[in-house]
Amino acid sequence: YTSTTTLRATTTTTTTTAASAYEAFPEKWDVLRLAAEQRRGVGHSEEDRAAMEAAIDALVAAAAKRESDPHPATSPKRLTARWRLVWTSEKETLFLLEKFTAEAYQVIDVIGRKLANEVVFKGNGSVFVVDSAMNIASESKCAFDFIGARYEFDNPFKWVLRLPPVGRGWFENVYVDETMRCARDSRGDTLVVVRDE
Repeated sequence: YTSTTTLRATTTTTTTTAASAYEAFPEKWDVLRLAAEQRRGVGHSEEDRAAMEAAIDALVAAAAKRESDPHPATSPKRLTARWRLVWTSEKETLFLLEKFTAEAYQVIDVIGRKLANEVVFKGNGSVFVVDSAMNIASESKCAFDFIGARYEFDNPFKWVLRLPPVGRGWFENVYVDETMRCARDSRGDTLVVVRDE
């Protein structure tokens, strides 16, 4: 049994913690708020895009005024992770997110020089994956070459459709911390991701 007093105390603590986090770094939470309001970028307008880009610019400017991070944006400690998409301007990904119930991820292994972009379709367990070989170009920029793509079907039976890889590019991590990353790429697209637990 949980008393009303306990519930109120828990709610108050949660609210206070969230408020403290916002006050500590409001620019970061403004980016996340916009990502949620804009439904990961699905159906976003030019005004929506401009608002997101301005919020990211404000975040980058605010971060520059803080104590410098000893770990570069492309270091294994910062970049190696499974990142879940919360906002993008990339049309191909947005098409899938609009048409299907799905989550998109970017999986990075700096030491292994691997990059994988995944779209996981809910309900049937199928996954679309684009694999790339990745190289660190600078303290903030990564270059990549596509090496393969595949669609892993899981319903009604398991099988893999392999597709030819096409292209190469780069992305620059304009902001990275322990839980969130913002990047802009060679196609002019912007990405906001959070570290997946």
